[in-house]
Amino acid sequence: MKLLPKRALILGANGLLGQNLVRVFADDYEALAAATQAEPRAPLPGAQYQSCDITDRAEIKKLVKNFIPNYILNAAAFTDVDGSEAKREECWRVNAAAVGYLAEAAFSIHARVIHVSTDYVFDGAAAPYTEESRPQPLGYYGKAKLAGENALSASGANYAIARTMILYGSGKNIRPNFVTWLIGQLRAGKEVRIVNDQYGNPTLASELAVAMRKLAESKPNGVFHLSGAETVSRYDFAVQIARVFELNEKLIHPATTAELGQAAKRPMNSSFDISKAQRELGIKMSNVIDGLKKFRGEFLQ
Repeated sequence: MKLLPKRALILGANGLLGQNLVRVFADDYEALAAATQAEPRAPLPGAQYQSCDITDRAEIKKLVKNFIPNYILNAAAFTDVDGSEAKREECWRVNAAAVGYLAEAAFSIHARVIHVSTDYVFDGAAAPYTEESRPQPLGYYGKAKLAGENALSASGANYAIARTMILYGSGKNIRPNFVTWLIGQLRAGKEVRIVNDQYGNPTLASELAVAMRKLAESKPNGVFHLSGAETVSRYDFAVQIARVFELNEKLIHPATTAELGQAAKRPMNSSFDISKAQRELGIKMSNVIDGLKKFRGEFLQ
């Protein structure tokens, strides 16, 4: 007797991570890709698509109860860190309140939720951070994301939280990420100033999507740090991007965070200890050079 395929609901499916998650699940799952926009930006033949406003409690409840997924992957987020300081209500609706609605819906049908969170729940004073480190967000974005984590963990739902950072990769009709933006600037011969006092772990979206599937299919609940394996400053990361893509690194100039005058406070070093994911789930994440080389293959395609 042929077994029915498991079902995966992917929220935020039109974004960089969402598109990669759909790709990871579409072949052997019944995948439903949901996003605010009615039309998919990167349609795949193995997936269904549907619009959904995750900040609408009734709408997310209806979507989950109609589809009855085994796993819910939440890649939907308000990610404008500086904009979060001014658009606090919108940031809270997406990053905090909506996660609570999703947790309620998942609990009602016994679905497992894998929710994406951020290194910005930390203040940067005690890196590298483990999953047991105490969150202390500096800006409103981090505060809202931490509230979303707390809503999920208190809901009684079967869940895991995947904290990540400095996400880059390939997608269709998406806004530039740090790597694609820098490539565009350097190819145009433009000089750029990149901070040399902010440190973190650059993370390739296609690798994160694979890791999130492994996390979904595993049993442990709680928080997992899923990021690239190497800590680097934004400036040094930019130089490595230029070298891998054979672009002019002399166009890249170091700057301090204070000089840029960003609206939101950021952790200066929010690097992760990812040994828990390696130990408990067997997840392997690339260092900076290996990740960029993988990305180059994806990007040129």
